This record gives sequence, structure tokens and C-alpha cells, in this order.
Amino acid sequence: MRSITFREPTERDVGEMEALITAHFSEGSSYTVDPGVGDATYHVRVAEDERSILGVMAVNIFDDPGAVADEMYFFDDPDLLPAADRYGLLEMGYVRPEATGRGIGSRLLEQVESIGAEHGADCLLSDSWYHGGPDSPERLFDGHGYETVHRDTFDRPAEECPKCEDNCVCAAGLAVRYIR
Repeated sequence: MRSITFREPTERDVGEMEALITAHFSEGSSYTVDPGVGDATYHVRVAEDERSILGVMAVNIFDDPGAVADEMYFFDDPDLLPAADRYGLLEMGYVRPEATGRGIGSRLLEQVESIGAEHGADCLLSDSWYHGGPDSPERLFDGHGYETVHRDTFDRPAEECPKCEDNCVCAAGLAVRYIR
């Protein structure tokens, strides 16, 4: 088994990170990545082995719930957010499909949670695509003490879903965990 290391990304990693994340979406989709280099509020970590980047996750620190809502993908209503002094918005949580089940997502989550705590976040949250695949973020968050406080189901047939097989169970989920 190859050794896995965790580090901050560099500008040279952007293409590989974008390819990793884009592979999780349906064909024809793309994703632009900010590696957070030199940003005091946006902190990205990658997991890699000797061959490639295996996963990526970030935490973005905010004091204002309105700013958090503006940054979220699925939920844009700050009234959905729980009260907190400082928020850590989890973003870009992806692991290569062939690397899932090795604890990489959990270790990335623990790293960005620690970074959030170091920067004074008392509430971590994520608006994520919960889906029927084995790599659904809901499984990761449930296993780490997050509570899904809001869920909006997607209404689409399974044949249009890149993750579900017989019946599409996809939803946007707002997961929250207090850390202080």
C-alpha cells in the first residue's frame, strides 16, 4: 500500500485538482479550482500518494452568515444557517473513486476541521450534493458528528443521475457541526 501524505496545494496542482473534481460530475461539466495559495481565510488540503492527488478538501472562514450564504452552492438563505460567531464552510470535498474506502475523506475532513478551529470557527458547515453513490458526502458527515439541518430533494429520473442507479435519491444537504 502506497503512503498517503497531506499538504497545501500549489498553483501547479490546479489542473489535477480540477480533473479530480470534474470526474465526479456528469459528462460535459467542469469545475474551476482556487488552490487558496496566500489566502488568509481559504485553506485547501490535498491528499496524495507517490503517483497523484487522491483527494482535496477546503475550509473557508467567515464571520458573517450572509457571506457564507453567498458562497454556498445549493442554499443561499442566511436564515437557514445556525447562529455562530464564526463559520467554517467546507468546500471541494472529493476523493478519487478508486481511492474511496481508505479513510482519505475522513482524514481530509479532520485536517480542515482542525484548521477551522485554529481560525476561530465554532460552526462548520457544508452544502453538499447527497446522492446514492458510496462516496456520498452524507455518509462522511454522519460519521463525523454532523447534523443535516436542511435537505432539498432533486426531482429527476434515475437515468439522468450520474450517481444513482434505479431510483434517484439525490438531495442538497446542509450539514452542520459545532466545534466549540
